[in-house]
Amino acid sequence: MYFAFDEDQEEFRSSLRRLLSERAPMTRVRDIAAAGGHDADTWQLLTSNMGVPGLHVAEKFGGGGFSFLETSLVAQELGRALTPVPMVTTTGAIEAVLALGTEEQHRALLPGLVDGSVIGTLALSGADDTTVAGARVRAAGEPSAPALTGRVDYVAFGHVADLLVIAALVPAGDTVGLYVVDAQAGGVAVTAQSSLDPTRPVATIELTDANAHLLGSDPAAIGRVVDLVRILLANEALGAAEAALDMAVSYAKQRVQFNRPIGSFQAIKHKCADMAIAIDAVQATVMYASMCADQGNDEFGRVAVMAKAQASECLTLCAAQNIQVHGGIGFTWEADPHLYFRRAKATEPLFGNNTHHTELLADLVGI
Repeated sequence: MYFAFDEDQEEFRSSLRRLLSERAPMTRVRDIAAAGGHDADTWQLLTSNMGVPGLHVAEKFGGGGFSFLETSLVAQELGRALTPVPMVTTTGAIEAVLALGTEEQHRALLPGLVDGSVIGTLALSGADDTTVAGARVRAAGEPSAPALTGRVDYVAFGHVADLLVIAALVPAGDTVGLYVVDAQAGGVAVTAQSSLDPTRPVATIELTDANAHLLGSDPAAIGRVVDLVRILLANEALGAAEAALDMAVSYAKQRVQFNRPIGSFQAIKHKCADMAIAIDAVQATVMYASMCADQGNDEFGRVAVMAKAQASECLTLCAAQNIQVHGGIGFTWEADPHLYFRRAKATEPLFGNNTHHTELLADLVGI
């Protein structure tokens, strides 16, 4: 199988990379990250000019009608630039509505999410948030008018979201459903928290009898939504890993010691080679997972877990090696390498760490 983007997709990638380099350079990313917010101007450009949140959504819902590969490509470029925009969170909310919502909910919720006027977030991050034992929010009341009570921590872009998709125990308490909550509704308290990765801010959401609307509680559909977000995170990690390698190679060519570029030293060559090999392996896995997302074949769940675990591990390796190539300055706040290391360490535990994903994969293949 040939794992590569076609000519049109590569042209789209070039346009997107150029836009991000011009409108959201690292200096701007740093300023916004320091303020703990998101890049609203860049988000507006991405949504109005490129329709980023709804690229793979059907045209009847206001989307672009493209494949999931285009959305994956966007995630890669945003990860490469560490752009602080709520693309993955909003796409996760869109997928939840598509997979579990009714036609009425599709008409009511999708247009705003797809055109970017509504920022959504899938308020999940832990390994067991969608399990009965792990759910931290409970629904009560009539099914037609449920009220949610509980607390969810580390919700990406939770403090800038307009619409929250929350996993909660259904009133019977025997299964978990996904619920839609207006972030401005009564009983909803959102508090921004400090984040290890300042380019992906997080918040705590506390719910006290907050009005909600049930999307659905089908475990298979919820699992597919989680797997799609895993693939987007894997693409983000791949883009960031590629950026770390490029940064390391560029610095190795410029930094001179003993009257020669440090890139000529064998130890530095080995570090860059290890990064390149890891990235090559991850590219195939992540591309295949993105293709399976479109095809919906039986391998989708397995390759989604593989992609997230492998890409996360690759980014951690590349970010750490990049710091080593940069030497002492790699750890300083003024240098950029540590931002990629922060992204790597913050990405690792999302939806479970690598150990959890390895165990999950073993269960999926029957080992």
